[in-house]
Amino acid sequence: MADVLVEVEQGKLQGTTGHDYYGGKFFKFLGVPYAKAPIGDLRFKAPQPPEPWTGVKNATKEGAECPSADMFFSFYVGQEDNCLNLNVYTKELPKEDKRVKKAVMVWIHGGAFTCGSNRSFMYGPEYLMTQDIVLVAINYRLGILGFASFKDPSLGIPGNAGLKDMREALRWVQKNVGRFGGDPDNVTIFGESAGGASVHYLTLAPSTQGLFHKAIVQSGSALNNWSWGKNNAPEIAKCLGYKETEENKIVEKLRKESAKAIVQSQRKLKEVFASGKIRPWGPVVEPESPDAILTEHPSKIMQSQGGHKIPLIIGYNSGEGIFFELVRRTVPGVGIPKHLEHEIPYELGLVKGSERSKQMAERLKKAYFGDKECHEDIDQMYKLKGDTCFIHPIQRTLKLQAKHSHQPVYAYRMSLVSSLNYFHTFAMTKHFKTTMFCSLLSMASVKFLPSAKESVLNMLNKVPKREMNGVVHADDLLYLFPTFFTPPIQRGSTEDRYIQRFVKMWTNFAIHGEPTPHHDEALDHVKWKPVSHENVEFLDIGHKLNMIENVDGDRMDIWDDIYKNHLTV
Repeated sequence: MADVLVEVEQGKLQGTTGHDYYGGKFFKFLGVPYAKAPIGDLRFKAPQPPEPWTGVKNATKEGAECPSADMFFSFYVGQEDNCLNLNVYTKELPKEDKRVKKAVMVWIHGGAFTCGSNRSFMYGPEYLMTQDIVLVAINYRLGILGFASFKDPSLGIPGNAGLKDMREALRWVQKNVGRFGGDPDNVTIFGESAGGASVHYLTLAPSTQGLFHKAIVQSGSALNNWSWGKNNAPEIAKCLGYKETEENKIVEKLRKESAKAIVQSQRKLKEVFASGKIRPWGPVVEPESPDAILTEHPSKIMQSQGGHKIPLIIGYNSGEGIFFELVRRTVPGVGIPKHLEHEIPYELGLVKGSERSKQMAERLKKAYFGDKECHEDIDQMYKLKGDTCFIHPIQRTLKLQAKHSHQPVYAYRMSLVSSLNYFHTFAMTKHFKTTMFCSLLSMASVKFLPSAKESVLNMLNKVPKREMNGVVHADDLLYLFPTFFTPPIQRGSTEDRYIQRFVKMWTNFAIHGEPTPHHDEALDHVKWKPVSHENVEFLDIGHKLNMIENVDGDRMDIWDDIYKNHLTV
């Protein structure tokens, strides 16, 4: 243990060792601060660089999560002090006589900008560390603490503290990743859901130029309506029961609140899974300032110039909208909509109740449900939800980026269903409470009784579920990271092959700038071709890998026509 030492700009770190999926050794440095603790006067503000320390800092245990409600079970987790930390994993540390420069991959977790963390029980490094890369997983502030946005410029809280945390983490990576064997000139950022949208936001920010060189955007985009926030002083005051309306008084009271009280108050504001209503917590357009990260609307940026001109992978899962079933089961009062006006994307600017809005809703009803009522065909409701909340904005993103960028854009759709698709099981279970209980037991077993995990997962597999075609939102994660609900994987098994296929393509892209640089039997000898502005081909990631055209084309044609006639940005 004593030789697992690295000296970064702030001081010395004591790391430890771990073993990858196949038993290979790697080094890990956990809970490393990349910014000052965002407490006191720094609450809600842009992050500040970390302070140096004396002696050797213990980096053998994971750091604090940023305050939030647990992603699965809603209990409070985290603390503000040192929540702005990151984990670094590397197979090889540089030696005086040997210079090491490995591709770096920086993971940005999802969670609707309100929950999630870099913890290894959800994002274990063991799959990715089978390859020759340096992996970094970061935390960032969430919910009100990360995305409070006030209009009064004197308060210095314009919003986007969470995005600025990500930028600060990338600055830390640039300065320090070489100490872990990483190449600061070959950094790939990647993320899923809100993490994917965050990756895309970072590619739109002028202040992030040079901090990374490639990006992978999974099931998210800055064009997803759910990824936009707003000036939210009224919502914050409502959540916390404040009678004050002046922003300075709201901030004054907020600074005295505990992080736990702030997080718990957010749950009072019920959010719905629909693109017709803007969410209160998320990125916003800021006034120009030295710290600003987003000063134009993402739609305007993408229409006029696209994001940074870097290689990009972007895609989605075939059944993204099945996620709506999880929302229905976990958020009280959410049901199948009786009419479709709230499914019309917010950015189209149609006033609810207006004649144009009603006509649009009727058009959607005929396109997706024909003569049926919405509640009579839940599978079509999943498709509508998936198209509005995920698929069409992602397809718009990749087409616009390909139009404006000379660098390759690789598109994919994941259609692979296997025993690893946990969220599919979670959404389609016939006994939701039993599934929740088994999942909670699985999480507890990882921490307190690892030997019991397999028995718990066997119980979970026996719970009856409804069959449904499509890969649910977030099911791609299980092929990149082992989690607390990942079953034991036998080397050489079908699941093992699927995992290594995902890992190879993602790490190939980070290392070489293309996901299939060689004719590889493990990748079905497929050449993943980039998108052109005239011809949009996707890699279909199913039981086999195949290049296909016009993915979900009939439905996308409907939305392309709607946007052509109604989008005013």
